[in-house]
Amino acid sequence: MPPRGKRSFRAVGALLAAAGLWTACGSNPGPPPQAARRAVNCKADEAREYFCDDLLPRSAALPAPPPYDSCPSTVDHPASEYDPPPAVGVFDVSYTEYTRKRAPPGHACCYSWCSPVKLGDPTSPAARAACGTPSAFREEYCMPELEGGTSLSVGSPFDRCPAAISPPSKAVFSAPSVALFDTRLTHSHRGKGAAECCYAWCSQAPAGSGILK
Repeated sequence: MPPRGKRSFRAVGALLAAAGLWTACGSNPGPPPQAARRAVNCKADEAREYFCDDLLPRSAALPAPPPYDSCPSTVDHPASEYDPPPAVGVFDVSYTEYTRKRAPPGHACCYSWCSPVKLGDPTSPAARAACGTPSAFREEYCMPELEGGTSLSVGSPFDRCPAAISPPSKAVFSAPSVALFDTRLTHSHRGKGAAECCYAWCSQAPAGSGILK
């Protein structure tokens, strides 16, 4: 992203939240190291999403495999950042193990599914033109790298990251048609142990927000 027109996403977020205009931005936690034993494999250009809950019923007609048979094998209509939302989330052994080790003794039941990622055109002038307006501010979105790879790779060493996406509208303030891969932000997240692909773009502040260049 070009430096012109960038604004602090966090600072703008706080201001818009106060005005009742903000939808929180975030991303799902990264997948556990060496994830395996999953009932569902993600294809190219699909992102894995997760849902964990400590308060699910401790008995089920169709339980998860031992020693997790106190967890249901599926959950219906888990919350998703992407459209269309999934009908079910399938019990994820690897992510359940990972989550329980992070918060011992751990009783969480975790589920995952694969959601389609909407790709963008990295050559589109719209990706940069939006940063040239007086009301522009920077937004960011990070997602776990695509385990099934992508048809629009940004290239080595981030082969599983698309060069451009249209972020899910549920996860950001304003979802553009094109958000470009951000190498610096991705390096920062990976330096903290998160195998993620990160994107940045410029959104437009609402009229009367007081955010100008």
